[in-house]
Amino acid sequence: MRVALVSAAEPGRGNRATVDRWVAFVRGIDLVVLKPGEDPGFRPDVVDGYHAVHGGPWALELAERYDAPLVVNLGGTDLFAPGVGPVLLAAARVTGAFAQFGERLRERFGRPLPYVTVPRGVVVPPALPLREPKGRVLLPAGLRPVKDVHLAIDLLDRLRARGLPLTLRILGPAMDPEYARKVRARAGGPVSVDEAAPEEMREAYLAADVVWNTSLHEGGSNALLEAVAHGCAIFARDVPGNHELLEEEGAPKALFDPADTDAAVAFHRALLAEPAAARRARVEKGLAWLRNLHDPRTEAEGVTLTLRGARNSRLDNELRR
Repeated sequence: MRVALVSAAEPGRGNRATVDRWVAFVRGIDLVVLKPGEDPGFRPDVVDGYHAVHGGPWALELAERYDAPLVVNLGGTDLFAPGVGPVLLAAARVTGAFAQFGERLRERFGRPLPYVTVPRGVVVPPALPLREPKGRVLLPAGLRPVKDVHLAIDLLDRLRARGLPLTLRILGPAMDPEYARKVRARAGGPVSVDEAAPEEMREAYLAADVVWNTSLHEGGSNALLEAVAHGCAIFARDVPGNHELLEEEGAPKALFDPADTDAAVAFHRALLAEPAAARRARVEKGLAWLRNLHDPRTEAEGVTLTLRGARNSRLDNELRR
């Protein structure tokens, strides 16, 4: 079985990390990754568009060209993006990281879509050093408005004004040049803005005490799973994606309301004062959550079943005709 998987994500992006993980863990299916505009050069059994906005339109074109079933994998912005209706409504299967996304699609389109939940996976390192907290905050985020990086800088200012000795490291490419310029203009002192290659992210997580997510509505990112996998605490804005992820059984209870400075102060003050035993217990609980609900092999099984199900539904329809 051969699948043309369309993804616009560049190396270092969270979506690309997911695609690379699928290629590494999926068995029995040849996943050929294409950029939008590229032709597979063969007749695929299934065409898969990763991210309805960025990969979906070209995946739909290929599916129609080769008369192949279409699968669409939702990214965080797809639930709210305009213009994705033709792609999603044409799909034999739509996947997302949380069951609640399927309900949001039903509400948006007025009917259920053939939705399948495929939780994201993450590779858990074999051992983690137990480090002393030093107030190091990491924000892995591409510099674009949906990530609301300015909120992170504002929040840091508020916490430091309340006596918390925190620093903020923002790591991500400039995806919106004007937005990136404004963010970088605010750097200096306790705030740094930089980029890191994918192979450098492990050290970035190991150097951090807590990872923030301040996205407006693109939650549930790979970065949060990777942060927990590397022993970091997480502090995530209460938005779709983050809410579903951190309401899972065993997940860190770390959702925040941007207006609630007192709660943010209490969270980070407790983190700075966290005893070694409590820190180890937190890390072990987080790793157990990842192993139970975010094993990459389970994710790969979900991807496999979805792709085979899409192909089989097309074959069933052909037999009926």
